[in-house]
Amino acid sequence: MRKSDITYIVCCAFTAAVSIFYASMRFFRFTVPRYYPTLHEWRWGKTEGITSQGWYGIQSYAYIAGGIVAVAVYIACKKAGSSRTELKSGTIRGLGVATVGVVLVAMGYIMYHEFHGWGII
Repeated sequence: MRKSDITYIVCCAFTAAVSIFYASMRFFRFTVPRYYPTLHEWRWGKTEGITSQGWYGIQSYAYIAGGIVAVAVYIACKKAGSSRTELKSGTIRGLGVATVGVVLVAMGYIMYHEFHGWGII
């Protein structure tokens, strides 16, 4: 498999994985480290009555998990594909469409979660 094909596959996997893991944080309501700017410290979970920022913990979880998926996909591609194997244009197009679909579904759920939490819907 060409380096450009492997790079494309790994980037699609990373993008989709980050989207899935970010949305899963909202869906499963995992506890993540939160930053408390008024205290200048990190704490596990939310402390009532003190302003905190959980976004940093959610982003860290999503990007680290996406990175692990990307490394696993890279290793699988290196082991599975010979240097003469090339992706067909339909496969490339399908992988791109699937990645965009995963991102849109994850973004849709995140928007629903946020709007529901704000009382908009």
